[in-house]
Amino acid sequence: RRLGIECEIVVELARDVGEGTFTRETAAELVGAVMAGIEIVDDRYRDYRTQGVPTLIADNFFNAGCVLGEPVRNWRAFDLAALEGRTLINGEEVGRGLGSAVLGHPLAALAWLANKRGPRLKRGQFVFLGSLVETKWLNAGNVARIEISSLGALELTVTA
Repeated sequence: RRLGIECEIVVELARDVGEGTFTRETAAELVGAVMAGIEIVDDRYRDYRTQGVPTLIADNFFNAGCVLGEPVRNWRAFDLAALEGRTLINGEEVGRGLGSAVLGHPLAALAWLANKRGPRLKRGQFVFLGSLVETKWLNAGNVARIEISSLGALELTVTA
């Protein structure tokens, strides 16, 4: 019904998660690489606000696909919370945000997920941690680009 994108920091898990209580610091030990990512979303509802949290969770909050950037393995060299993300549509900046927009620090989101879903998270899986910029909606012919400092840029073109 309505195609959108989100500018996200993504991690690749270096090992199976297992049981435990995770903090931002211990969640960092799970990460093998960090990369820029575009989450492709599809708002399939007339008014998603009327759906309720259980439906939105079951729907994975509109997820319809993704685009992954190149893995950055020396990610500990920079502060993920300080990374700046930008979203551009047809060359015009439409949003900007910091990694700290994701629960104060992107790895806080990974810790939360590991605490909730631990044993289901496996080595090699990719985890989108949350958007640095609010969802931007696209139309046919739009060229969307996201840029995240230290992680690179990704672009996609909407053809239909």
